[in-house]
Amino acid sequence: MNVYILTEITKRELDSNLLLACIAADNNFEVIISNSETIKFLNDKKLLKKGIFHTKSLVHGIKKKKLHESLKKNNIKISSIDEEAGLILNDLVPFAKARFTDDDFTDADKIFCWGKDDYKTLSFLFNQSKDKLILSGSHRFDMMREEFDNYWTLSDINKKYITISGNFNLVNGFIHKSKIISDLERQGYFSRSEKYKEGLINTIDDMEKKFPKFFEMLNIIIKRFPNEIFYLRPHPLERIETWHKHFLKFKNVKISKDGNINEQLVNSKLLIHNSCTSAFHSFLYKIPTVSYEPVECISDYGEPANKMSERVKKVDDLCDLIKEINNNDFKNFNLEQKNNLFDYKVYRPNSKYSSEIIVEEWKKISDTSSDIKLNLNKIESELFKKKIINNIKRMILKLLKPFKLLYQDKKFEDLNEEVISSKIKKIQMILRLKSKLNVKKISDRCFFIKKI
Repeated sequence: MNVYILTEITKRELDSNLLLACIAADNNFEVIISNSETIKFLNDKKLLKKGIFHTKSLVHGIKKKKLHESLKKNNIKISSIDEEAGLILNDLVPFAKARFTDDDFTDADKIFCWGKDDYKTLSFLFNQSKDKLILSGSHRFDMMREEFDNYWTLSDINKKYITISGNFNLVNGFIHKSKIISDLERQGYFSRSEKYKEGLINTIDDMEKKFPKFFEMLNIIIKRFPNEIFYLRPHPLERIETWHKHFLKFKNVKISKDGNINEQLVNSKLLIHNSCTSAFHSFLYKIPTVSYEPVECISDYGEPANKMSERVKKVDDLCDLIKEINNNDFKNFNLEQKNNLFDYKVYRPNSKYSSEIIVEEWKKISDTSSDIKLNLNKIESELFKKKIINNIKRMILKLLKPFKLLYQDKKFEDLNEEVISSKIKKIQMILRLKSKLNVKKISDRCFFIKKI
């Protein structure tokens, strides 16, 4: 049985997808973890055999729709768990209409839901296909269970950080806001949901006001608390250079977006954010969390994440909270409401992992009657040739247009086999899996995992 797990932003998605891959491999699946471009290339070459393509969103545009249709023609089934899941939105209807359609529900074989909120919303909007919906929870939150604490590297310093989580990719990202809007328009998001467009434009307007205010606040608290270590973590798709320009001058500041946010949080004493999913992570870790809200917003983007936090509008109030935390006087208010909100947004199964639920559903839709193995040598050869051709094209383009900026995939990090293997060994130990798993790096953005 083959499963192809789509991974685009490795900082956010890789570790939890490796957990999913380990459980799948232990259940005799042979797993490829790769990005969309590679999956499409291998599928076009007819190198992907019968199996399951597990994606992070059903709808993205014509390009992805064609990929799904092509996969289905090659006897590959489709499962999905939306990477965003509307976790930080109050009303999921505009979001769900933009990211799901009847046609895409028809193509999908299983759709996994983070919690009651997205399960109920999708069941209401796509009632005829609700039998495909599975309330599984997210494998990302599996890795925040207590037994995974040792998976994340603990800092060797005695002092824990004050972590600041950036969420300003719409105004400080690699792609200009006008292109983001035009791309979504072209991909049909706005025709599917006019309210989604209105919400996005309002969110961008709000973010443009919040971003400089956020930097003003950071300049103040970094100076006011010189003995604290501030760890600034921009969104994976933000330009880190903007943060460097403003804060590298401070000796008590670290700036990085490397690795997974969980590793950051287990080394933190406090999280400061605005409208960021990380608030759900920190809540589960029982880390004091503050939402800094210096401006009145038009949109309700991020409202659930802010509700999971202590909310302040003024820098002085934020400083008071930092002092309370340092004096062990911090009180987490409205705890019952926060727990209820978390449980509504994120389902946590008691007796098993969300990853196990997903793999069990994969087994139900897998066809084991003709279990065709992948030709890894052929796949590796074709991907190597593709890399050489792409490099030659880039060299020629650079010669012809020396000042043209060439696109680079900043989402999928350059990872070596040893790093992936080490992560898998940690997961195996935590899960107490007795199977021996083998990892092979097939290309820069493609890894293969199977049971030996």
